[in-house]
Amino acid sequence: MAANEVTHYCPSCGEQVSTYTVPRAGGIEIRCAPCGLPLSLEASPPLRGLACIMIADDDRFFRSVLVDLLNERGMTTTVIAAESGPHFLTLAVERFRQNLPIKLAILDIIMDPLDGISTALALRAIENGLKMAQPTPVLFLSAARLEDATYRLLSQCRPARYLNKGLDATPDKLGPRLDNVIGHLFRPEHQQT
Repeated sequence: MAANEVTHYCPSCGEQVSTYTVPRAGGIEIRCAPCGLPLSLEASPPLRGLACIMIADDDRFFRSVLVDLLNERGMTTTVIAAESGPHFLTLAVERFRQNLPIKLAILDIIMDPLDGISTALALRAIENGLKMAQPTPVLFLSAARLEDATYRLLSQCRPARYLNKGLDATPDKLGPRLDNVIGHLFRPEHQQT
């Protein structure tokens, strides 16, 4: 970044980032250059009581922390945790067969044998095949920074957002960031496909 460049903190990236602006009705919106999250909007109110959040993360410890965090913050009434992409897809299809919704999918990007992006693309194919009215919002998690190629893939999974686990992966710091990014994901303008 240039010495005189203004930066903003991005809750999605978990760090100071360069920004760009987008003209909007009533003014200018400031967005994070790496991930595109609107930074000039007020923080969204935390979501409470989503019927079901499904997560997939191959790190057992982080998966446990995430389940506890979602429950403690009251974001959901049910958390279903999977240790891999294929396990997540199996559980998702079982829910869909029972006509049970998934209100949010949280997927680790770096997993074996099926990464989070491939898992989300498969989820979209299943939803299309079942002619579901609304796609499941997806929050991607990763310890890696968001790169342009990954960002382009994420855009194929809309509605979707990204959250860097980064240095703020402790529950006391990750919780408010989850609230903020998930809140943005559930704004009406992100629910369009």
